Amino acid sequence: MNSVPVYGSSPYRVALIHGGPGAAGEMAALAKALAPSFGVLEPWQSADSVEGQIEELYRQISENTEEKVVLVGHSWGAWLAWFWAAAYPDRVSRLILIGAGPFDAKYAPQIQQRRMERMRPEQLEE
Repeated sequence: MNSVPVYGSSPYRVALIHGGPGAAGEMAALAKALAPSFGVLEPWQSADSVEGQIEELYRQISENTEEKVVLVGHSWGAWLAWFWAAAYPDRVSRLILIGAGPFDAKYAPQIQQRRMERMRPEQLEE
């Protein structure tokens, strides 16, 4: 059918959306934990624009299920899940956001500060 990793059995009613960039596959452990109870999709995004990733995600989900899905997004995937739910509300039963960035611009400057505070000295030097 396609290359979207699937866990558990059809019908696939949960879609786990990874952070990024470079985080494809990071939701596999959660997918495996949910698989005994739910059919789970773990679509990997590769498009190079937000609009492209929204459409890519639509295609990946639609090719695997006609069901409404629970979207679980982590980090950048939380934002993508939120964008996707806004674009395709009739395809979403629930939206779960884990570690999402801020949705209000007034909090955005704090992101870089927190990243810098969490780095080790050698990372800061680099």
